[in-house]
Amino acid sequence: MNYGAHKLYLYDDIVELVVTANSLYVDNRPMNNRKLQAHKGLTNTITFNIRNRDRKLQNVYADDLVAYFVNPASKARLLTKRLDTTADVGIAKLYLTSGDLENIDPGLYRIYVTRTTDGNKNMPVYANQNNDISFEIEVTGQAVFDPAATQSVTTLLQTSNTANGAVANAYTTSAFLGNIERNYKDAQHSVAIYPSTYTGNVKIQGSCVLNTPSNDDAAPAWFDIVGNISLSAESNIIHRTFIVNTNWLRVVSYPDNANSSITQVLVRN
Repeated sequence: MNYGAHKLYLYDDIVELVVTANSLYVDNRPMNNRKLQAHKGLTNTITFNIRNRDRKLQNVYADDLVAYFVNPASKARLLTKRLDTTADVGIAKLYLTSGDLENIDPGLYRIYVTRTTDGNKNMPVYANQNNDISFEIEVTGQAVFDPAATQSVTTLLQTSNTANGAVANAYTTSAFLGNIERNYKDAQHSVAIYPSTYTGNVKIQGSCVLNTPSNDDAAPAWFDIVGNISLSAESNIIHRTFIVNTNWLRVVSYPDNANSSITQVLVRN
């Protein structure tokens, strides 16, 4: 049954802030009447228009702008994050990733922004015409669903071959997402490896580089998390659980013979 078209909208969250060179009361600074929202489980972008008391956009490209997320009840500072300045005069953006909000419960919070200038002075940035520096933001759980999806790979890429003069045959999975943009406090991962009459050694490796590292089994961007799991004619699932803050994970296989294979690798984090 067709119930007709449903509309979706794309729009920016924009906040007007005011900078001032002194502590003079500014009576014509813009106000923010709309309550901001940030959604757990998603990346949220808040755009700030930064003006002076005459409402002219100010060049803050060289300034260090920092946002502080505060629980209004306990006064606890929950999150500190730098704003990204842009090439556009007076425009800065705050990116709240899913990891930034992971340990913040849905509810009402306060945000305030400070500005550090070339003179290393930590200055307030005002939110309204009453000399307030903080504004309200609501964190919602509309996009939060548990459990998180399992990552899966069924094909490993051969990266070293004894037929080409290599010391050993080596196979690697593609790079799994670790804690990229999340950095959860527990940083716990579980890896399940499905061998088939496998004899050889298996490693679990991680990488902290920003972009996807090379697949090469000897690539320097990778380091051992769990090294040399030695198996002999093994067909039972091998699993390891560990705690590490890393952007990428992979499994590296060094089989002793052509009959040894890994049919699947699953990652939960």
